[in-house]
Amino acid sequence: MTLQEQELAAVFAELAGTAARDPLDTQNLLATLVEGGRRLFDAPGAIVQYAPNGSAVQTDGTDPGMRALAADAATWGEGPGHDVRTTGCALIDVDVTTQPTRARWPRWTARAETLGHARVTALPLPAKDGPAGALVLLSAPDGRLDEKALSLARSFADAAAHTLSLQREVSESRVLAGQLEHALSSRVVVEQAKGILAAQHAIPLDEAFAHLRRYARSHQRKVASVAQDIIEGRPIPMEP
Repeated sequence: MTLQEQELAAVFAELAGTAARDPLDTQNLLATLVEGGRRLFDAPGAIVQYAPNGSAVQTDGTDPGMRALAADAATWGEGPGHDVRTTGCALIDVDVTTQPTRARWPRWTARAETLGHARVTALPLPAKDGPAGALVLLSAPDGRLDEKALSLARSFADAAAHTLSLQREVSESRVLAGQLEHALSSRVVVEQAKGILAAQHAIPLDEAFAHLRRYARSHQRKVASVAQDIIEGRPIPMEP
């Protein structure tokens, strides 16, 4: 295993470790991703855009200038990160200083050149439902990636995308579990309140629930909130 491959394995481990430690913190994982890209490919700067399933774009960069460029590019809707994130097609070793590139990304190229970058490679971060983001590696005029480095960079981007997808699935599962728990808790509260009303007024359970729901609607409150009042001993008047 070469030194670069060893470094690649170490960065993969860091990505997995970050996702395990902070399963709901995508921003921390993005920071690990861009720093890993900078280290692995000796890039003076790296930025990332991430917006799975059409969500709001999250960005990060290896230094304040890169972070500002990543955030502004997402707002502008231009630059290699935006193009790769929206098309899923990689951009390899693009010369930032050429007129066609300046015409294509006027604000992005002006800022990149100001920051001292002349070449850019942008790789997609794929997901099951289409491209989810882009990893952008910036370099000086002589900072080209050879074929081996480019192959490793693609592997790195794919592994990072997979880790991000797993983290997203964990996050969504936790949110769903929380929603189900809340729904179950609300159902229990409502059932208890129905029983209390039925006993207090000697009415069937379905009539008690109809009364509970009518009262909540007429007072623009949630049924579970009214039910909680009943359980806590705050009676509600019977309405026709």
